[in-house]
Amino acid sequence: MKTLRLCTHGSVKKGRGMTLLEVVLALAVFSIAALALVGTLNKIAETAVESQIILEIEQSLESLIDEYGKMPQMRNLEEDIKPGADGVVYRVKIEQIKDMKNKEGQFLNDMFKIQAFAKWNDGSGVIELEAESLRYAGAFLPK
Repeated sequence: MKTLRLCTHGSVKKGRGMTLLEVVLALAVFSIAALALVGTLNKIAETAVESQIILEIEQSLESLIDEYGKMPQMRNLEEDIKPGADGVVYRVKIEQIKDMKNKEGQFLNDMFKIQAFAKWNDGSGVIELEAESLRYAGAFLPK
């Protein structure tokens, strides 16, 4: 089946495919869509890397709390930990809680709050994370 087209000057021509303008417009639309896709994939990759870094730092904070919470002699303490190769600065703070009561209204002696802080610069600014836990001073004493 042959397709005929009417030209502007009135003569009949056979269809010869797409014009150069149509090809250029199709390439422009495709390029815009491809750039949007590449930008989105790049942002997804950056977010995945940031999430992995934050997860590792959160695990380090939990480890610090466990490590300091198992000290045989709990005491008030504030200690900075030198930054490692990743550039994260950690700080641990332990303080005794004086007026903590249980459900029956009895004072709980030897309760401590352990806080661990992390601070680092990710290139866009300083980020800080904090974790805390309550521990009984005698929990890890030998029986």
